[in-house]
Amino acid sequence: MSRRPPADVWLHGASVGDARALAPLVRALADARPDLRLLISAQTSTGRAMARRLFPALPVVRPPLDLPPLPDRALAQVRPRLVVLEYLELWPAWAAACRRRGVPVLVVDGRVTARSLRVRPLLRRAAAGLAAFCARTEADAAAARALGVPAERVVVHGNGKHDGVALAPPQPSPELQAAVGAVDVVIGSLHPDEEAAALPALAASGLRALIAPRYPRRAAAIVRAGDRLGVSVALRSAGGSRDARWVVLDTVGELAGAYALGAVAVVGGTFGRREGQTLAEPAAHGRPVVHGPRVANVADEVAALTGHGVAEAPDWTVAFARARVWRDAAERPDPRPALARLSGATARNLRTLLAVLEGRGVQDVDRAAGGC
Repeated sequence: MSRRPPADVWLHGASVGDARALAPLVRALADARPDLRLLISAQTSTGRAMARRLFPALPVVRPPLDLPPLPDRALAQVRPRLVVLEYLELWPAWAAACRRRGVPVLVVDGRVTARSLRVRPLLRRAAAGLAAFCARTEADAAAARALGVPAERVVVHGNGKHDGVALAPPQPSPELQAAVGAVDVVIGSLHPDEEAAALPALAASGLRALIAPRYPRRAAAIVRAGDRLGVSVALRSAGGSRDARWVVLDTVGELAGAYALGAVAVVGGTFGRREGQTLAEPAAHGRPVVHGPRVANVADEVAALTGHGVAEAPDWTVAFARARVWRDAAERPDPRPALARLSGATARNLRTLLAVLEGRGVQDVDRAAGGC
């Protein structure tokens, strides 16, 4: 097991997106309490790589495997005063170890999925022991209570990821710009179950596209599909090509900035089983956004952005037709003013974090600050 340095606050996420989502809170906490020692962990190797890029001055480690006695050993090394979990990441053995050692656990940007509710018996005790659950939406708060989080410890704060992307959206690197050039449309987070419908519709549209598959390993399948459809395809990892009709973004961590290269964004994960990927990243670049009908995971973004440069399409053919209209418009709609209305979760999460760290009541702090 790798050595983990001592820290006052241990902040954990699963992957690249979670590391990005934690960034505004980590920066706000470091500014508010520079005396605190912070430790970052991420479940995936790509998440840890992103965390090292975002937090170069902080230690970044693997989390413990959720098998006793490994969480106890990790906590004995770190000796944290507080553990902060992004999204949910509620591992029973780790939660039990925190409970035994008297270490409070706080969830920020909290969301409880239907899958989590299906395994409620496995998570109920861990949920009941949370010091606070900062939910994204009222629906997430209700689901957290159903999972077993005490009602008095549940607050609705929004999603801190919106603060990060709205204030400072990542920019494409010069290498990425050189490899791709300008495109008509950026297709973000295309899931495997969407490819069979999306790629023929894209070929028929004639749009020049940057395609970011949800899983980079799908790049070869997209290249083969392009060959069958008579479309020239280049891989970003192979240097890309400004002459190719499609460039496949088969690298990790570049999509958030890559949205700036397109006139329009079409967000995948919204036409298949996934139920949504973030609309905030392309919106933060001022790009109009088209999404599909499956958006349960990003319902708050849809509610705030629809009609402000963000529109739903029932299928990929309609989505690309909408993209062509916006590409050719004399003046494209800009969703950034609407996106700004989703900001503010980081400040609310920080107040709750400090309250838990200092042993104060969560609801009292939330009421004193005017709620969300």
